[in-house]
Parts: sequence; structure tokens; C-alpha cells
Amino acid sequence: MMRFLYLGLVHLVEFLLPLIAKLTGSEKLKLFTEGRKQAFPQVPPKKSVRYWFHCASLGEFEQAVPVMQGLKAADSETQIIVTFFSPSGYEQRKKHPLADVVMYLPLDTPANAKKVLDVIQPDVAIFVKYEIWFYLLSELKKREIPFYLLSAVFRKDQYILSWMGKWLFDVLPNYEKIFLQDKQSFELLEKRGLNNITYTGDTRYDRVKQNALKVKENDVIAKFKGESKLLVLGSSWPTEEKIIHELWQSEKLGDFKIMIAPHDVSDSHITEIIDLFGFDQVERFTQFKSESKNILILDTIGHLSSAYFYSDVSFIGGAFGKGLHNILESLAFGSPVIFGPNYEKYPEAHTSMHAQVAMSVHNAENFIKAFKFFTENEECGPLQVKTKCIDFVNWNSGATEKVLKSILH
Repeated sequence: MMRFLYLGLVHLVEFLLPLIAKLTGSEKLKLFTEGRKQAFPQVPPKKSVRYWFHCASLGEFEQAVPVMQGLKAADSETQIIVTFFSPSGYEQRKKHPLADVVMYLPLDTPANAKKVLDVIQPDVAIFVKYEIWFYLLSELKKREIPFYLLSAVFRKDQYILSWMGKWLFDVLPNYEKIFLQDKQSFELLEKRGLNNITYTGDTRYDRVKQNALKVKENDVIAKFKGESKLLVLGSSWPTEEKIIHELWQSEKLGDFKIMIAPHDVSDSHITEIIDLFGFDQVERFTQFKSESKNILILDTIGHLSSAYFYSDVSFIGGAFGKGLHNILESLAFGSPVIFGPNYEKYPEAHTSMHAQVAMSVHNAENFIKAFKFFTENEECGPLQVKTKCIDFVNWNSGATEKVLKSILH
């Protein structure tokens, strides 16, 4: 019964989304709908084993990258097809050198599932984190194509673990292997009787470790920082930006300079940040002229990961809203992190707080306490804090090797 309701909802969404995109003028919805109208790209003839990776968006793609690299290293003829659900992931990675083809995944219907598999013709399918598509997985099973779930997380309150979600939970035993990020997920599924599960950890630790080792210096950020300390707002939303403005205005951040890398890099939002802090205090990354100003806005996409190289403390966005952004990129460079209160769904938030390289805050008053803990702690100086952050990432690395050993056995 539930799967038929699911199918009806998918068809309803398929019908309504183009109308909503047109009425709202949403660029993201426009890309979402227009991208799926295009014909599937030409897939090259098979040369070796063909792996299909499906990623919801950019974050999931980054989790998959170390596994893709490992598969290519094992056999240079390996072919990799990547599909995205979100336009933000597709638009930023549609020409990635690891992928032979990058394309949108259509909505989950029986007809679409058959069409996708006819085009991609994978030998192995790998879904990342939360990607459990009923009709796609059913069609993969029917065709006897093995499929895996990579860096997955499960929580007690998830729909799939409720009585209503049993129809979807019953798909889980069909995975060749479910690679889990944390022990809690493993214990949860083990109690439910699943035996195709393994606790490997999160492949993102391997990815950020890779990025930290090959970072390229950024002349603009280096000149802006100079000899000062730097607070980086990573993927910030207005709540984080207002908290920092309040503290900066009251001079509670000392002599720290501030770099703001907003989640929304539209001109309208950049203008809002400039108005908030004052035109005479702000430099834009793309128009940088003077290192004498105190605020730098990173108004581009793609520079944030390497920007953490210059960070002394990072305030990561999203956790005052629906979801915490990536904290591991900052920690890999030795910069401790502060974030908002909504982090329950993120295992890395819990483990980093336990390791005392991260803190959660509710307001400006909380923030300044956390900020001082990382910058003025007499028992643990800046060098020790930096070492603890890097050690934390190193201790939690290694998931990729375990995953590859299982897939390539």
C-alpha cells in the first residue's frame, strides 16, 4: 500500500515541480526540472568494470571521491558514471575528471528505473549516505546487479525505521553491503536483524585529509590575513553572520580578522553582508585591493576548502537551521570549529565535541565562551589545539580502504 502512495507522490511532484519553478522563479528548481528534460548523455562503450555512483548533492559526491580514486587506481580502465539529484551537485561537478559521464537522475518510477539502467548499464551500483530509491533498487535486484550503500547513517527517528517505513526497510537486505559511518547505526541495524552491514567510518575523513595535504596557497587570503589571526565563517547563513557582527561591533573578537564564506553567494546576499558590516570595513575576494580592511567576503564557489588553511577558528554554518555543513575540512587544517545547536544528525559533530576540537553554541554569548576556549586557553595553546584537530581527522581516517577491500574482493 505504502509503495503505491509513494509512487503517486512521485508522479505528483513530477507534475507540480515545473509549475512551481515557473511561478516562484526559483533558479534551483528551474535547473532541477530543465536538467531532467534533457536527453541522457552518450555513455561510452564498456572497456572494463563500470561503476555507477549516485550522490544526492556535492557533499555526498565528496564522500564518494576517495572510493572512485581507489577503484581507478586498482584498474585504470575502470569506468565511472555519476548521477546527481541536486542541481548544486551536478552544476559544480558535471565535468569532474574522475567521471566518464555525469548526469541527472530522474525521479524514482518503474519506467525511469528501467530507462536509467538501460542507459548506464552498470556492473556495480554505489549509493551514498541516504540514497535509498525503491524502484531503482528493485530493478537492480531484478537484473542481478550488486549495489552498495556508502557512508550511511541511521537514527531511531528515521522514517525507514518506523512501522510505516517497513516497506522501504525491507529493501535493505538486498544491498550487497551497507557501509556505516558510526557504531550507533551498526547497532541499530544489527538489532533489526540485518547481517549485510559493516562499520567502516566516514570516507569524508579520507577526502579532507587528501585535500589538506595538497592545498595550494591563496595569495588574496594570505595578504588579507597578514600577521593577524583569522576567524572563518564557513558556509554561513544570516544567523551566524549576525552573531559575528554583534561580537565584532562590540569588539569582543579582539584583533581577529574575519573571512565570511556565505552559503548563498548571490549578489543580493553579498550586498546584505556588506550593509551589515559597513562598506568601509569589507573587501570582496573577487575585488580585493587592500589588506588593511577587517572583513573579507569569499564571493566565489570552490575556494572555501583551501581557505581553512588560513583559519585559526572556524564558525561553520547551517546548525541554526536544518543541517550542519562540513566541519571536517576545517579540522583537517588544524582549525577548531564552532557551530549552532542543531547537530544531532551528524556523527562527526558528536565525535569532534567529545575530542574537544568542536563546540556547539546557541547565541553570541555562548559563542564568545567557545571562541575564548580555543584562543585563550592557558592549558592548551594554539599549537596544541591545531595538533588535536589534525590528530582527530587522522584517527578517524581509513574508511576508504575498508570499503575498497569489500567491493574489490
